[in-house]
Formats: sequence, structure tokens, C-alpha cells
Amino acid sequence: MMAERVAMRMKTIQHFEALPTGEQPVFCAIGMFDGLHLGHQSVLKHLIDQARSTKGLSVVLTFQTHPAALLTPDRSPKLIYPTDYKQALLESIGVDIAWMIPFDKRLSQMSAEDFVEKIRHYTRHLSGISVGSNFSFGCQRQGNVDLLKECGKDHGFQVEGKVPLHYGEDLVSSTRIRHLIQSGDIEMTSRLLGRPYSLMGQVISGDGLGRKLGFPTANLDCQQLALPPLGVYAITCNIEGQERDGVLNIGKRPTLNHTEPKLQVEAHFWDFEMNLYGKRIGLEIKGRLRGERRFPDVDSLKSQIKKDIKHAQCMLEEIR
Repeated sequence: MMAERVAMRMKTIQHFEALPTGEQPVFCAIGMFDGLHLGHQSVLKHLIDQARSTKGLSVVLTFQTHPAALLTPDRSPKLIYPTDYKQALLESIGVDIAWMIPFDKRLSQMSAEDFVEKIRHYTRHLSGISVGSNFSFGCQRQGNVDLLKECGKDHGFQVEGKVPLHYGEDLVSSTRIRHLIQSGDIEMTSRLLGRPYSLMGQVISGDGLGRKLGFPTANLDCQQLALPPLGVYAITCNIEGQERDGVLNIGKRPTLNHTEPKLQVEAHFWDFEMNLYGKRIGLEIKGRLRGERRFPDVDSLKSQIKKDIKHAQCMLEEIR
């Protein structure tokens, strides 16, 4: 039975509407789940175990964008992973249904009670809800775990408010992980994620400068993501089943003296030629080579790139 479950593909529902649950009991976790870190994994493992023990369905209700992007856009956090990668991770751990709804104005104005009632209505046979112990929801964050438990008593479903996981003296949280990424602590980031940290992004068209310099690059769209500090990094990337080595530059190309420099995230893979435009790739950061620097001219920049490649090759060889 377990093998059959694993083989099933996760269903993804992208609107706040009825789910294809049939007569099966439903166990639903609610949250943003950005990064799907160790704390999230603990909650979802318990959820999946509950569903499988009752021949029910595990459902994760999450959002396509962070609620803060609508409610407090000036303070909206950068994300750890893009939505489609979060979806892939949910499927990989065995979730049956990803309920990835848009957080829009209508939802933001919905009362906490109406939100719960819609979940009950759309899931048909709601048996349990799992959230973090500090979870709040509904218009002006009026709902909390206590309100969920009251609703559960009235309508026959269990509610679990999971206490946050600690790593060391601090909580495992998406906020903590974003700060770690932005400060450059990739090792601790990977520990709290429970997997090697990868910078995920879709390959987009660049200005072709890398190719002109002799180092063609894959330019990634990472505008919505938390980024490591500006600089050059040694990376690996799994491309169509093969691990490729490369260097990653995160920066504004100060040597070029642009009047309005834009932040670039660009990766160069040596001994590799393939059109990656439009593909979503993940760059696993193995180590920092140097910070961003301004060079006196383009030739000096080219010389430094060659040194960066040699440095990265040595670093990656040592790691292996």
C-alpha cells in the first residue's frame, strides 16, 4: 500500500474551490511553507502519517504569493524558493493535494470563521487541521489556534498547533533562513532546510556580455528571492541528470560603469554548451570565491574570471 501511495502523483489545485477528495477523510496543513524547512517537514510528516493511517488524504493549503506582498508590500519578505519549486518539494515528500491558492483582496477581507467554513465545505470530510502554534488568519489576523480548536469542537475535526522546532538556541523559521542566506551563511542555511541550499531561478535572456568576453552565462530571474551577498561563488547544477560545475556571479558589474546598474544573477558552466533559456535550474552554492570588485578595464575583468574558474575548480575538486 505504501508503494502505491508513493507512486501517486500529487494533485495541484490553484483556486479556492472544492477538492477532489471523494469520501476520504482529509487532514489539512495551512501555512506559507516557504523553504519547506525542518520545522515544516516535521509538521507535514505527521500530517501524511495521519492521512495514511486512516486511508485519508493529506492536503497542504498554501499561497501562491506571500500575504505580505498584498497587505504590507513595502515590508514583504523575499522568498527562499519560487512557488513551483515549493510545489515540487511538497510532491517529493508525499503530499496528496497541494492547494495553492492566490492570496487576493477578497481572501484578505474574509473573516476567520468564513475561512474555516470554506475549508470545511471544499474538503467535504475534514478530519484534522495542522498549523504552527502562533498561526493567525482571517481579516486583520483575527483568527488563531484557539479559534480553530473551537471550530473543531463544533464541527468534529481535530486541531494541532505545532510548537516551533529549535536548532541550537534559536527557532527554525523561514525568517531566520532568509537572514542566513542574505548574510552568506550557506552551511547553516542548508542545515535548517534539511537539504543543500540551491538558488532557484528561470533562465532568461541577458545582454550577451558573458559570451562576448568568452564566458557565456545563464542569467537567472531571481527578483523575488532572498539572495546571498554580492560576489562570486563556486556552484554545481544538475542539468538533465548530469551535474555541471560552474561559477556564479551575483552583482551589478561595477567595472562596466552603467549609470543605472541592475543586479545580475549569472552562472557560467565550463565545458558545457546548451540552450537553457526558459528552463528552471537550481544552483547549489559550494563556496564563496570573492566579493564583488571593480576592475580598471574589461581585460582585467577577463583575467580575474579565469582565476575565479581555476579557484572554483580547485574548491570543487577538494569537496569531492
